[in-house]
Formats: sequence, structure tokens, C-alpha cells
Amino acid sequence: MTRLHRMLAPLALALAACAGTATVVVRDDSPPAQRSERAEYRPGHVYIEGHWIQRGDRWAWSPGYYERERPGHVYIEGSYRRYGNRHVWVDGQWRRRGGVVIR
Repeated sequence: MTRLHRMLAPLALALAACAGTATVVVRDDSPPAQRSERAEYRPGHVYIEGHWIQRGDRWAWSPGYYERERPGHVYIEGSYRRYGNRHVWVDGQWRRRGGVVIR
């Protein structure tokens, strides 16, 4: 593990603990603008929006997909959070309806 990864590991763990799974993406540049995707209504399914991922030294688009609904739950989309020049992807997650949502 490099010195940089040792420094980032606590940040990723802290974010994962309070906001779901986090993936640390170390870049000097921001991810490109979110792409617009067209999703059709599918009864019993939720569309999970696509997002940018790091592939080697470039940004690559990971397209959205459908997932079955979970009764009594709502899906919270994932998002990038910026800390200095670090970009941290916090994965989307299912939460029980009526619970407290921390953003």
C-alpha cells in the first residue's frame, strides 16, 4: 500500500460507514458532466443511473441499469464527493422508507 493509499483509506472508511460503500478515485480533474440517459418505466423496477468510473488514467462511462424494487425501501443514487483533489464515489443504496436520510 502506497503512502497516498494509507492516507486515503481512513477517508474512504469514514464515508463508507456513514453513507454506504465508497470507492476512492484519486484524480486532479473532476469527472465529466453526468450523461443524460433515457429510462422507460418498468413496473416493479427502479432505474439506477449510470456514472463515470476510472479506467486506467481515463474516465469511462458505466451505463445505468434496472434493478427490482424492494418493498418498503427507496433507492438513494450514488454520487461523487470532492475532498481537495480527491474524488470519492459513494455508492447508491437502498434505505427503508420513513427513515432519516443524511446527505
